[in-house]
Amino acid sequence: MSEKKKGSTKEREIVPMKPKRREESTITPYRTSDIRQEFDRALDRLRGDFENILWPSERIFERRFPMMREFETRLPSIDLEDRGKDFLLTAEIPGFKKEEVEIQVQDNAVEIRGNKSARHDEKVKGYVRKERSSESFYRRIRLPEEVKTANSEANLKDGVLELVLPKKAPKSKKKVNIK
Repeated sequence: MSEKKKGSTKEREIVPMKPKRREESTITPYRTSDIRQEFDRALDRLRGDFENILWPSERIFERRFPMMREFETRLPSIDLEDRGKDFLLTAEIPGFKKEEVEIQVQDNAVEIRGNKSARHDEKVKGYVRKERSSESFYRRIRLPEEVKTANSEANLKDGVLELVLPKKAPKSKKKVNIK
């Protein structure tokens, strides 16, 4: 395209302008996982600050003895399987003997308790060493249906507790065919 200017003998060509290139933003968009991680970090800091205010002596102990194991309550992992006529409850309780575990079965719940302790005394010329340790757990599991408490059976082998809980009135199942 060319166009002549009035009063001029020169032709002038009109060239379309290219848009200016935008500079890339230094702000990167957040992904959902990034937002969750930042939120978790903020909550951890908030919880830590409150713990320092409410229980300063525990934090001092952790700072002075970082290699010491933190005292914590361990809960056994539990699986509950509905096998139709009964439930099979499996709990992982390594290190416990059957004498150290107590099970109470109710109509719609099961309570499992474990308590063990060890004591070691050593007297040698020049020093005395005494060590004590204990470990315990408690779990209460609500059952989706009522069970026969008298017919329940338990077996503990290799740290795995298996508890068979027969149902009072097993619900019937019907297979439905797809048309």
